[in-house]
Amino acid sequence: VPCAMGVHTHRMPFDPPTFTRLLPTGCSLGQRLEYHASLSSTMTAARELVGSEGGASLHGAVVLADEQTAGLGRRGRSWDAEACCSLLFSLVWAPAAAGPPAFPELVRLNLAAPLAVAGACSLVGVSSGLVKWPNDVWAGVPPKKLSGVLLDYDGREAAVLGVGVNVLQDMSLHPAATSVATLLAAQTPTPPGREAEPGWAGALEPSSPLAPPASLRERLLASFCGELERLMRMETAQVVAEHRRRDLLRGQTVRVHHRTREEHDPRDYDAVAAGVGEDGALRVRRVGEPAGREVALAAEEVSISPLGPAS
Repeated sequence: VPCAMGVHTHRMPFDPPTFTRLLPTGCSLGQRLEYHASLSSTMTAARELVGSEGGASLHGAVVLADEQTAGLGRRGRSWDAEACCSLLFSLVWAPAAAGPPAFPELVRLNLAAPLAVAGACSLVGVSSGLVKWPNDVWAGVPPKKLSGVLLDYDGREAAVLGVGVNVLQDMSLHPAATSVATLLAAQTPTPPGREAEPGWAGALEPSSPLAPPASLRERLLASFCGELERLMRMETAQVVAEHRRRDLLRGQTVRVHHRTREEHDPRDYDAVAAGVGEDGALRVRRVGEPAGREVALAAEEVSISPLGPAS
């Protein structure tokens, strides 16, 4: 997701002491924060940290950068962002068991992570966040991409959860993405005389009462840690129930892509999304197939584009 249109406030480096102060009382996640002004990828740095120190002792540690020069996205895509305008971090999660026995916990983690992003956004005033399977967060009206999550497991010690959230970018005219600041500004009344200005989305100066709240990135990360810990205490069925309430695709017609959304493949088809199961797979019914004849899709094999409400 590109950083576009400038920013809604002056870009300040992430402030670790403020984040630590804002962490929910008793939250074990985020107690260790490795802050960097710039990294190639927080996921790569987190994986290197696990390799040098081991996974168990790093559970809940966060590696954060104000800027990534080679951020990672799903299926080989990149995540591009200007310095200090996105929340870019990776969290180390050491599952209770290693190897295949860890997979049910990691499925729950993969379901919980975008829910935690959406919950954190709600806590700062953006309540429209929906989860686009497998682990993106879209928000606004119409919904646009706000965040992406990527889970990587080494099969042994620890998983690394990579998260990117558009926070301070002004994306009021961006066709495919949005940001927390843009959504917050869109909720404010338009001042008299500004109605005719295309793309006006609130004041850009941090001194304005319409500007995003101070320490917005720090608040989001602290809230994310608290939300993720809350969700991971639940049974998988409870997490799936929360997912259902924020499911962008359920009941929608979607396009199933077997390569990428940009490449045609003769295997691609349109379907109606029926929701996500406890195994993390998306259930869909091909358009034209009888009701009840559903197939389960794995995130490693396909990508999904929403087309609109099912007819």
